Amino acid sequence: MSNEGTGARPAGKPSVLRRVWLFIEILNVRLRFIFLMVIVGFVVGYWENITNYYDRWRRPAQAADMVAAQDIEFYCPMHPNIIRAEPGNCPICGMPLAKRAKSGKAELPEGVLARQHLTPQKVQIGRIATSPVEYRLLSREVRTVGIVEYDETRRKFIAARIKGRIDKLFVNYVGQHVEAGDPLVWIYSPELLTAQQELLTAATRLNEISGGDQFAARTSQSLLEASKQKLLLWGITPEQIETILKRGTTENHLTIFSPITGFVTEKKVLEGHYVDEGGDLYTVADLSNVWMQAKIFEDESGGIHVGTAVEVTSTADPGEVFAGRITFIAYQVDPATRTVSARVEIANPDLKLKPGMYAHATIRVSVGQVSEIEPPSASAPATAESVREAHAETGELIRAYLALSAAYVADKADPTALAELETTANELAKHAHGTIASQAKAIAEEAAKLKGKDLAAQRGLFKSVNAKVIELLRGQPPAGQTLYVAYCPMVEAEWVQNSEGIANPYMGSEMPKCGVLRGTIAAKTVQEREQYVMGYYCPISPDHLFEKPELCPIDKFPLRFVRAEKMLAVPASAVINTGTRKIVYRESEPGTFDMVEVKLGKRTGEFYPVISGINASDRVATAGAFLVDAENRLNPAASAQFFGASGGPQQDGGQNH
Repeated sequence: MSNEGTGARPAGKPSVLRRVWLFIEILNVRLRFIFLMVIVGFVVGYWENITNYYDRWRRPAQAADMVAAQDIEFYCPMHPNIIRAEPGNCPICGMPLAKRAKSGKAELPEGVLARQHLTPQKVQIGRIATSPVEYRLLSREVRTVGIVEYDETRRKFIAARIKGRIDKLFVNYVGQHVEAGDPLVWIYSPELLTAQQELLTAATRLNEISGGDQFAARTSQSLLEASKQKLLLWGITPEQIETILKRGTTENHLTIFSPITGFVTEKKVLEGHYVDEGGDLYTVADLSNVWMQAKIFEDESGGIHVGTAVEVTSTADPGEVFAGRITFIAYQVDPATRTVSARVEIANPDLKLKPGMYAHATIRVSVGQVSEIEPPSASAPATAESVREAHAETGELIRAYLALSAAYVADKADPTALAELETTANELAKHAHGTIASQAKAIAEEAAKLKGKDLAAQRGLFKSVNAKVIELLRGQPPAGQTLYVAYCPMVEAEWVQNSEGIANPYMGSEMPKCGVLRGTIAAKTVQEREQYVMGYYCPISPDHLFEKPELCPIDKFPLRFVRAEKMLAVPASAVINTGTRKIVYRESEPGTFDMVEVKLGKRTGEFYPVISGINASDRVATAGAFLVDAENRLNPAASAQFFGASGGPQQDGGQNH
């Protein structure tokens, strides 16, 4: 059969197009395979980096959520952001992952940024120790340097008060020590001869007319006094003038004496020199007191004022301490050094400090308020036992007072309550000290005035008793109760009661409800009682109070009895300062530490005064505080959320504790 009739394609070699199409199909399959192998090779080759980037950017934000439902998790000690649910190796450093209990997020108390639980073994190995936050006497120490100078108030310039010639010098060199009244120079002066002759003439004339003409006598007396005054102004002493008058002859030389005891610091003349009136002769300086110009940086000058005590030392005598006080503070800051100049006056009895010396100054400024009060009597020193007894006696006094007031409300005079009030006031005066003792004594004296009086007279005198009682209770309220101060406008007087309902002791049954409450007197809290302390105070060492009225061991001045304010203080070793905030780790229970942000004042020695953030009796980690912070960073929930003490970026809508 013929192929032409069927229209079939003749058998033979593939056409060119078919071969091209087949080549393209084969090439397409091979290219796909090559591309797939390249992708697989890239993923395999960079798999470690891919997982590294994934863990670095995704795992910290999801760490706590990923392990929240698990009891155990695995982490890398070198890279805390690497957390796995299964054991393995760190994809960054290759270290085996360590196992630990999971740490999920928890609701934290207000003010707590993070909470870290440590096992007793970790606390022991890390040697983590805690210290209490408590009230302390704090003083800020300022150290500076300065130069010793002459005390200008003890430096005298000696000049010639009369024109003449120096015939003799009694002091021949600079540095010579002279006593007050020692002769310095011997001056010949013709003017001195004339003035002495005028003196003798006036004295002779006065003697000649003695008992005669009164006008002439008064005139001669005036001339005599004028002649004496002229010589006194030239430096001649009254004794020398009397000698001239007794001798009746003139002296052609004038001796000039030293006005003070000290050292000659300048000598301007030699023997044979002629000097004019007012010409400089010597400069004498008393070095028993010297000045020091201390330079204080402006940011440290707060709290330093005139009268502040200063401890001074010198390199020449490093073991010697000199006491001084600031007597002047410059009115402006040196723009070049940003310092304020303060003049320190220093006692220098042994002359160990010499003008021109460099000296070191230590200024201690009390952080709390210090107020001087009346010291206790020698028979009743201020001790802890006496303070407790004084508080007890205050309670007894108020009970006696309230009994007497209740009797007046009932229109009765109660001699027993009155006697008890006087007795308890006297007992309080014995055990108390300072202002409290004097106030208690005044109450006893006022109560004694009520004895033997009728009810109306007692009510009139009760006003002064109430005034003294209120004054005492405001300074030392009784423990365990709240008292109310009421006022009666009818008699214009106050009284004290232990309830809010008015019970007027002045009006009695006539108008028992007349009056209004003016205020309360509440017992002091533990914080208020701990915040103040009384004792003998040395200004040069304000962080320590003495029990007895001795001399200050440094400046030898008598100690002052003061009421000093304690400041809430946290040990400096407990504070972690990140540069943006300060935090401490507060121990909420054994082994549990809460990270708390605190506001602190300027550091004072080994402590910081606390402004806010922690309270008295809190315990904070001191030794090992940085180890606690490191553990907190390893905590996945805490580190992802809070980044340890240093803090970190906060996303909007993030959880805040």
